[in-house]
Amino acid sequence: MVMALHLPWDRILRLDVPLILLGMFLLRRAAYKAYRLFVYPYFASPLRNLPGPKNHHFLIGHTLNQFRSGHPNQPFVSWMQKWPTAPLIRYFDVGNADAVLVTSLEAHREILHAKVYSFQKPPFFVRLIADIVGFGIGFAEGDEHKRQRRALAALFSTKNLEGFIPMLQSKASRLSDLFEDVIKHDGGVVDIVSLYSKITLDIMGQFALGRELDELAAAQTSDTSPASSMSFHACYHELFEPDGVGQLLIAINSVVPIRWLPLDANRRFKQAHKMLRSQIQAVIDDRIRALDPGKVENAGGKDHISPRENNDLLTWMVARKYYTDDTGPRGRSEQQILTFLAAGHQTTADALTWATQMLIEHPASARRLHAEVTDLLLRVRQDGGQNLGYRDIESLCYLHNFTRETLRVHCPGINVARAASHDVTIQGVLLPKGTTVLMQPAVVQRNPTIWGPDCDEFRPDRWDALEGGETGAMMDPWAFAAFSHGPRMCIGRAFSMLEFKIVLIELVARFRFDFAEGDGRRAGEIKLVNPSPMLRPDGGLRVRVRHLDGGNSGERSD
Repeated sequence: MVMALHLPWDRILRLDVPLILLGMFLLRRAAYKAYRLFVYPYFASPLRNLPGPKNHHFLIGHTLNQFRSGHPNQPFVSWMQKWPTAPLIRYFDVGNADAVLVTSLEAHREILHAKVYSFQKPPFFVRLIADIVGFGIGFAEGDEHKRQRRALAALFSTKNLEGFIPMLQSKASRLSDLFEDVIKHDGGVVDIVSLYSKITLDIMGQFALGRELDELAAAQTSDTSPASSMSFHACYHELFEPDGVGQLLIAINSVVPIRWLPLDANRRFKQAHKMLRSQIQAVIDDRIRALDPGKVENAGGKDHISPRENNDLLTWMVARKYYTDDTGPRGRSEQQILTFLAAGHQTTADALTWATQMLIEHPASARRLHAEVTDLLLRVRQDGGQNLGYRDIESLCYLHNFTRETLRVHCPGINVARAASHDVTIQGVLLPKGTTVLMQPAVVQRNPTIWGPDCDEFRPDRWDALEGGETGAMMDPWAFAAFSHGPRMCIGRAFSMLEFKIVLIELVARFRFDFAEGDGRRAGEIKLVNPSPMLRPDGGLRVRVRHLDGGNSGERSD
């Protein structure tokens, strides 16, 4: 009997100690994971009493619902419509992790202003984007973000913005030339998504580098591989707009590192990343030599350039010694350039896409825009001017309303995601460290408790009423969330709006847009890329463009 009691222990003691420790570790991890999956969310989480949907999967939360929705703003807008007065709506992320959707303006103010540095970009988002663009102003946190924003803020002053107007007008004129070619050779039918994307990327190339992107060739490097012939545009699109396999790998890599796998998509990604950086670095070195020959070895080859002659981000940074830090003369400038290219290119392209769609769906708005723009152009030319100045552009009230209403109803950016960097209380609710906080412009801008029962309608005139002295939540500036708010709001907001308006001025003065034959879809019928960080038509958007003769903007009516 005594032997029987001791035999099990003898066998246990004869096992490898490391094996015992490994087993105990795995058992503990399994118990913890089971607790986080099945116990904590329902019985211990401080968010368990918040309103929110219940139809989630215990492993992937509501992620599958997002994929199935067919719209990147869903199911979040539907949740807001179900609980319109709740400041926070709880949902589940991957691994049954707590996440909250922010719906009230008061909660937005706390997160984006009062307690802005209690939140940071979520780890998955950093892995998704920062590996490509680096840690420029978009991904800097805390004091480093404050320092970078102070350093760059003056670049976007009204005085500086005026210096960009000739470049923007030149690019808008180039876009008109492309539309002329389409009318002449393709019957006026064109995919505006790809056309706007190219023009806005070229604009951001001029803004960020002061160079035409078509001029940037990989031949500036010593790389002789076949991939070294990739143009800047090809490299950029491989990184930021890959094919389906590339998009899947980007998503997986944000969770599990897989760039080391010997896949064609990975090889293309790494080669494009290398070539894009090498092309940008070559421009940076040229600019440093031109502005400060002592900063780079073997200086020379370029005449001195005055910062006033090159009104671009790179010249601004180099002339002010912004690049002098531990990352060397290239590092920080390169990161900021990539950040602005990524942030400022597709957003404006998508805004122009939806603005064109609104011109088609609302011909009365198109006629009013045309009348306002042509009247101003005539007055400026009668006064001896050739091009519109900053004040002229800002005087176009209906254009201002039209652009804001487009961004309200069809905001290009889908999400502003944050994660609590420590336990923090928002609207009386404790958000534990690591909680994902999601803010969607559409959730605010299409909320009937904020914008009224007609919030889903495209009505530019609503802005006149709002600015005419009406009271209530609708007058709250936080109700317009297209550029976010607070210390981390889009630093390029004024430039983006100026670009948006200048391109529209060029287009409404010269062209009329219609549905392409067999493609007469209204905005609500257009298939969208989903999931996506942008509100973008899937497969492009074909429209018909025609010359606008005289003052006649068309025979259609609303």
